[in-house]
Amino acid sequence: MTSTLRSHGPLPEPRPVPHQDARASGLRAAPAPRSPDDWVTGRWRRPAGTPAPWTRGAAPVEPTPAVPPVSRASWPAFLGELGALVGTALVAWAAVRGLDGVLPAPRPAAVLALAGGTVAATATAVAGRASGSRRAVRIAAAIAGYTLVGPLGTALDLHEGGLWPGVEVVGLLGVVALLVVAVRRRSAARRPVVVAAGAALACAATLAGTVGELAPAFALPPGAAPAALLAAWAGTGAAGLLALVAGLRRDRPLLRRVGLAFAALAAAHAVAVSGVAATVPVALTLAATAALLAAAVPFLFSAVRGLWEQREAYRVEAELLRAALEHDRRF
Repeated sequence: MTSTLRSHGPLPEPRPVPHQDARASGLRAAPAPRSPDDWVTGRWRRPAGTPAPWTRGAAPVEPTPAVPPVSRASWPAFLGELGALVGTALVAWAAVRGLDGVLPAPRPAAVLALAGGTVAATATAVAGRASGSRRAVRIAAAIAGYTLVGPLGTALDLHEGGLWPGVEVVGLLGVVALLVVAVRRRSAARRPVVVAAGAALACAATLAGTVGELAPAFALPPGAAPAALLAAWAGTGAAGLLALVAGLRRDRPLLRRVGLAFAALAAAHAVAVSGVAATVPVALTLAATAALLAAAVPFLFSAVRGLWEQREAYRVEAELLRAALEHDRRF
């Protein structure tokens, strides 16, 4: 049976109505002449013998090239950074051991770590905002969170009692969350991870301060605080190792150096819990602070250099466009 649309020829064009608008007369516009290609859009059936432009089977998938587990360019840089960390730790250990009889080691080391962590967090945050990197902003928030609950608490002697160990646990959990989210390749543009971590830390600090003023004798159970801190620092070390592996795999210096620094901080806390001499964890903390600075300052310089190169590219493009407009105006 032959289709009616296929058997008929082109429709005749409507006759023009004299002295009357086509819209007022209610006549439809003349349809476009049919062609063999109209069946693709649904206006005509596919002619016999014409192959369909699609297939019912799945489209062929091209094989993706194999990605090496670790970037080759990352190994020399990582070995150099690891050697620099070990050398800094040895120099700090020698300096702290020499000053052990003159000054108490934890307090000056905490002040230096507080200053270095503040500088590293500020530089990373500025570079992240300038370059539009949400990963860098979250890493800066993680460094700031560690600085607030770690060196600041040691410098102000807030870890002696009360609820301040709980504040440190909350801050370290926020650091773990920020590092894990920063490792991800893609994340939502508006994900309030930094805001949530900051709000939780602020609420915990406010609660601890209020309880400390109203009930100074109230404190956590003796065995609960060290166990919770050990678990939180273990999670921080695991997050640091995750960032280190991700930085090695993708050749990201910021991730690699920050992960190495947090792994060294977790190792310092583990050494302090084990009861070794206080000079070893202090030296590891100072070396990790130097690693954070070594991650933040070059990243800031690279962001500034990128902005300068982009500005120069825009200037050259504007000059070329101005020259083209002047040439068109003359001729």
